[in-house]
Amino acid sequence: MLCRAPRDLVRLTIPLEGVKNAIARDGDFRIVALGSSSTQGTGASSPKMCYPAQLEAELNRRFHPDKHFEGVNLGVGGEMAGDMLARVDRDVLPLKPDLVIWQTGVNDALTGRSLDEFRTELAQGIEAIRDSGADVILLDLQYYPRSERVEGYKNYLHTMWSVAQEKSVPVLKRHAFMKHLLDSRQFTASQLLAPDLFHLNDLSYRCLGNLVADAIGDGLEQASRPLQRNKTASVR
Repeated sequence: MLCRAPRDLVRLTIPLEGVKNAIARDGDFRIVALGSSSTQGTGASSPKMCYPAQLEAELNRRFHPDKHFEGVNLGVGGEMAGDMLARVDRDVLPLKPDLVIWQTGVNDALTGRSLDEFRTELAQGIEAIRDSGADVILLDLQYYPRSERVEGYKNYLHTMWSVAQEKSVPVLKRHAFMKHLLDSRQFTASQLLAPDLFHLNDLSYRCLGNLVADAIGDGLEQASRPLQRNKTASVR
């Protein structure tokens, strides 16, 4: 079953210099997924179904035997950007990642935290990760039907996009991707979301994992043309 998405929701438009360096080296390519419940896997039937595990499996399927990818899941349900910022030095950087995918913003929006604080925490986290030599991809806010009624929800989206532009890091537009899947009637909310109609389920984790794999694959292909995919695939 395909999760079809417009091309502009998949491509990374900002070069990933750390990715280029990692491709040139021997050894595994390590991806650290930092985030809250959408990263941890709340709503999935097992840890193997969460998006970081799906991403790792899909990248290894596509790029075997040229490169091996290792994914590390550092998702903690309920955390806000400030909580994750505190874990960057303690938990993320000691793993020496080549790429960090940072999913955040939903819990900040739901609790109405200061947008200025959110902006500052994002900027500080991005700087710390990039100073280590790793690249950063931001994964923006979850779309779910009730989010349309959350006051200021889209302000956090716009703030994330603004910080990303200022810091020259790419954003994967999960919010637009999830909304597209519902608006295009590929799926209903009950098919795409857990019973709480908020968290993801196995299907949407698979869709998300493949969306991220497509984006990374495109970025790697641009960074190192000799590296060939086994098969070019759309988000599935």
